[in-house]
Amino acid sequence: MHDSLNIECPHCGETFSLALDTSEGSAEFTVDCEVCCRPMTVSVRISDDGELEGVDVTEE
Repeated sequence: MHDSLNIECPHCGETFSLALDTSEGSAEFTVDCEVCCRPMTVSVRISDDGELEGVDVTEE
């Protein structure tokens, strides 16, 4: 299942959307802010039934 996830950049505070495939399960990845271009680590927790349990966004 593909979903959209709104996250807030820990550097500049701007919010933007990321595409998310919840069928892949929990994941951690690095993404650059669409506004200030600084990197951040996004940790996504997905339950066994494919529901989004939580998201953590931290500075890289």
